[in-house]
Amino acid sequence: MSFLSRCCLVIALGCSGLKAAGPLARPDTPLTDPAHDPAWSTLFARLSASKTRQSRFEERRYFPFRSTPVVLKGIIRIIPERGLSLNYLEPDRRIMIIDAKGALLRDAEGRERAIPADARAQTVTSALVSVLRFDVAELQKSFVIYGRHEGTTWTLGFVPRDPAVTEMLGSLVVSGEQNQLNRIEMTRSATQRIEIIIRDQQEDVIFPGDVIDRYFR
Repeated sequence: MSFLSRCCLVIALGCSGLKAAGPLARPDTPLTDPAHDPAWSTLFARLSASKTRQSRFEERRYFPFRSTPVVLKGIIRIIPERGLSLNYLEPDRRIMIIDAKGALLRDAEGRERAIPADARAQTVTSALVSVLRFDVAELQKSFVIYGRHEGTTWTLGFVPRDPAVTEMLGSLVVSGEQNQLNRIEMTRSATQRIEIIIRDQQEDVIFPGDVIDRYFR
């Protein structure tokens, strides 16, 4: 599987312990039922609302053989019934579509290539969809969830329940402020990780038909 496929969620982590390496440490407090926990229920309900969304993102990929990260920029679009679309604008233009059919890459000329539906790719894309949709029920099936509040900011960590998945993917950490998701971090090792910074979030976006045709399927 290509590194791009693994990055798709948003994005695989490879650490085998419970704490993710890197700047954004996983919180230590387990959340057994976050959807009904008074300290978390409002946030989870707000983030999991079935709404169309659009955000700008900056993806930073850190490698042990580079002193600076590889930086990619683009736009995330989400239509609950169609899935999500990652429109990479820099340094190269391409689109990644993730929906019920799987994952699809579409280049600037409209040529398409499906990402192989092997078990590892399916696990990664499933995690990506669940996190960006904040699908709590699906996340709880596959991950133990940890959380921490610091004023208006919050951090959530997701650790796979299946040791085999932990060995393959590791865990992931997301953070935000108030009712917005601002950052996703996936750590493969102390020197190899992916950060996704999310900005300019919009909700209840009305996407024109040509935009739907271009960025979804």
